[in-house]
Amino acid sequence: VTIVFDTLPVELEYMKEGLVDGLVGQKYWGWGYDTVQMIYDKIVEGAEYEDWTDSGMDIVTMANVDAMAEAWETNDFTKPLPDPFVEAAEAPAEAMGEGGTFIFGRGGDSVQLDPAIVTDGESFRVTGQCLEPLYQYEHGTTKPVPALATECTPNEDGTEWTCKLREGVTFHDGTDFNADAVIFNFERWRFTDHPYHFEAQVFEYYEYMWGGFDDAGIISEVEKIDDYTVKFVLTEPLAPFLANLAMDIFAISSPTAIEGAGEDYGLPAVGCVGTGPFKFVEWVEGDHITVAANDDYWGGRPTIDEIVWRVIPDDSARFLALKAGDIHALEQGTADADPDLYVDPRPAMNTGYLAFNYKIEEFQDPLVREAVAHAINRQGLVEAFYGPYGEPASNFLPPLIWGHNDAVEDWAYDPDLSRQLLADAGFPDGLSEVTIAEDMVDAEGNVVYAAGDKIPLKLYYMPVTRFYYPSPKEIGEAMAADLAKSGIVTELELAGDWPTYLGLRRNGLLVGLYMLGWGGDNGDPDNFLNYFFGFGGADREGAPEDWVKSPDPREGFYANQEVAELLYQGATNPDQAERQALYEQVEVLLHDDVARLWIVHNNTPLLFSSKVSGYIPQPVGADYYEFTVIEP
Repeated sequence: VTIVFDTLPVELEYMKEGLVDGLVGQKYWGWGYDTVQMIYDKIVEGAEYEDWTDSGMDIVTMANVDAMAEAWETNDFTKPLPDPFVEAAEAPAEAMGEGGTFIFGRGGDSVQLDPAIVTDGESFRVTGQCLEPLYQYEHGTTKPVPALATECTPNEDGTEWTCKLREGVTFHDGTDFNADAVIFNFERWRFTDHPYHFEAQVFEYYEYMWGGFDDAGIISEVEKIDDYTVKFVLTEPLAPFLANLAMDIFAISSPTAIEGAGEDYGLPAVGCVGTGPFKFVEWVEGDHITVAANDDYWGGRPTIDEIVWRVIPDDSARFLALKAGDIHALEQGTADADPDLYVDPRPAMNTGYLAFNYKIEEFQDPLVREAVAHAINRQGLVEAFYGPYGEPASNFLPPLIWGHNDAVEDWAYDPDLSRQLLADAGFPDGLSEVTIAEDMVDAEGNVVYAAGDKIPLKLYYMPVTRFYYPSPKEIGEAMAADLAKSGIVTELELAGDWPTYLGLRRNGLLVGLYMLGWGGDNGDPDNFLNYFFGFGGADREGAPEDWVKSPDPREGFYANQEVAELLYQGATNPDQAERQALYEQVEVLLHDDVARLWIVHNNTPLLFSSKVSGYIPQPVGADYYEFTVIEP
């Protein structure tokens, strides 16, 4: 007989009562099956704490032995076990490594270190070490677990969530973490008239993950119950509430730091101030960012003294720096059987895509969009640029996320069919010039392109390496070559640096085809689909049945009313099976509309020096650096 338990203490109780004979198939807090079985065996044997050092267990697991043994001895199995990664800090210091500086090489710089106003992974790579949300993701999974909150519990209908906050925590500047700090951050993000919600800044994530600003969003109030308790009052249930709460974007910054720096908070001269395991030290733009271990971290001091993220734009130069020992790790690469290096792939929770700007008249014709879809050899791209780590994409949702629809029939690579579709659309001689459908303006309201303008068809490639596009220029060149075989002639365009590229995309001014992608933030399909194709805050006027999806500049002015309505249903429905059916339907609608072309999912290879251990890659959110050990 096999019994499945939700919590380890309950299993322990059943073992002591003799109701079960052993443990199989359980994986808890990242421990393997054999390790958990060994824990039980040791407790039953009555082993002393010191005896564990010879058992082959690591320091993280040993740190929880006392709590488990206490439950066994006292017959009190009601307490949840402490997070081993928190308790690891209480283990003997000599087992925790020798400190040192961990250097991570990357292709591009961060955009900003205020996570509330950015969307790029290079920024979150840094802020995730300095700032913490109320929840975070269990190590190696997408399961939300407590962080700055010790628990959040809903009322019966899911419209109120009461969160108990962790006591005794301070921000890096000495400010107390408490209910006031939480409310300050959420109100700053939510209210457009908040003194620190600056007009020049874009709180893009908050709008789409929480349904809008001011009174348009799902959060109607964050109420202070006492100094260490807050209540989130929602206008309606939100299925991914905890998953959203755990996103790096919603990490809590020091109110004192924001008030002191104003609009400069997050810029190189200021950095960010949180409660995390590392403190901001310096940012030399285009070169490096340095953070130092937080000696007073509530979860225990990190094993390393410093992290340096070093910008090395050239892929080959970055790899040579790793080989030479100038850096310890990088994203995207292969060890090539080198005994001094190893690869640790990150699961493919991402999608690289090619998007259309719908203010181009020709792209409003689905035949033209389908011609583009049949023109690009995605399998060839995978083989040339991703090797064994990539897979062609047929959905926006990667296969690892529930809601992915295996029944979607992918677009075949077929240049002949592509040319025929172009001819059917009225372009028997191919397409190299396109027409502006209506006036396009910049952020200041100046007309950039006028209706009727004829411009060359451009293909914009990204200026930085990202996990979904490891060699963006070269991949863009390969796409352009494929398109040309079908008679679609493009001009490759580099539109400035990474912040400039993202700003043009936000304002709908990547006027052509453009490369971009998405890495999941919380493991929920809502974070992929609703963020891109759901109702925006400005769409939410009146009752939900009256909402109208408007063309979104950020998404190339694409709008699909049926898709937005289904995504709203998915976000507010607590039944996962019903939600899955909705997201599978959305994937079909996006495919049939050729909304954009999904290119690839990448099991992103992280390449490390063999001297490095303890680094924990995450499928979503920031990786865990605080347990990293560097051997001499």
